Amino acid sequence: MDLTQLTKEQKAALKAQLEAEEKAEKARVQNERDTYKELVDAAVHSNVRKLQELSAEMERVKAEVFGEFAALIRTKNELFSTKMNRQSDTFTTQDGRMSITLGNRVNEGWDDTVEAGIAKVKEYLNTLAKDDNSAALVETVMGLLAKDRKGALKANKVLELERLAVKSQNAGFIDGINIIKQAYRPVPTCQFISVTVKDDKGVETKLPLSLSAM
Repeated sequence: MDLTQLTKEQKAALKAQLEAEEKAEKARVQNERDTYKELVDAAVHSNVRKLQELSAEMERVKAEVFGEFAALIRTKNELFSTKMNRQSDTFTTQDGRMSITLGNRVNEGWDDTVEAGIAKVKEYLNTLAKDDNSAALVETVMGLLAKDRKGALKANKVLELERLAVKSQNAGFIDGINIIKQAYRPVPTCQFISVTVKDDKGVETKLPLSLSAM
């Protein structure tokens, strides 16, 4: 179309037509967006209600399981003279096909005196680095004092160091380890339940008990 050949009236009509089409397109897009938002609202409301019901049921069952096993844990402690301060307990059927582990997840925690203990241990270890071989050994042992991504020591590594301290018979090393141990402040985070089931071939399967595991 050659626009130069159109009259003023024709150009005005064409302009009005183009504006009307653009307006209609914008309205269509907006309507589709509004419809999409309404669908999102409906889906979120519906599924949140389902998940709220699921969460409440899982919480109820979890409390029921812990309540039922509380008596068995007390009985086990009495019958087998086990310690009361375990972080978890596992119960397995006599045929070995099913087992349940219940316990508390714990984050490593230490008070500020831990740094004094670490300093004493490092002071002793540095006295051992007399040649390349001993320096390599000291570096390996130092790794046991390395902190994780959250800036905390790992309690199991401190126990490994304790065994080395006992063997060394060095008073400073032993005192440093004792300071670290006394600074330990574990923080319970949540209760957990883990279930393992074996099939007829003896293959173990972990029962998924979280949405991310299903």
